[in-house]
Amino acid sequence: MNLKPGMIVVEIGPGKGNYTKTVAERLLPDGKVYAIDIQESVIKRLKIKVENENIPNIVPMIDDVYNLSFDNESVDRIFAIACLPEIPEPVRALKEFKRILKPGGIVSLCELFIDPDYPLRKTEIKWAETT
Repeated sequence: MNLKPGMIVVEIGPGKGNYTKTVAERLLPDGKVYAIDIQESVIKRLKIKVENENIPNIVPMIDDVYNLSFDNESVDRIFAIACLPEIPEPVRALKEFKRILKPGGIVSLCELFIDPDYPLRKTEIKWAETT
């Protein structure tokens, strides 16, 4: 993702926060990772991890993937690991990613082939081309 200190990064679906932490470390001293989920339990668990491990630049928050709480063109990177197929309207979400992403920004999507819900690669490419 070519991460650099000072960047603003949004993670969609942080899970336990393992990738979140790795990305946050690369953004120090003044970059931030906004870890977005719709599940309060995920955000609560991540807030505890952030506090216990003293990770000052991770901001766990509940947000709507179709209407993210970020200004237009305000984010350097967006990443989602094993979650795009879980979003009911992925094309709509990708359009929202495009709205908040700065010109030249990067959206990184990673899916696990062992995930039984994984759509065919052609489907993901079609989603991206639709945005």
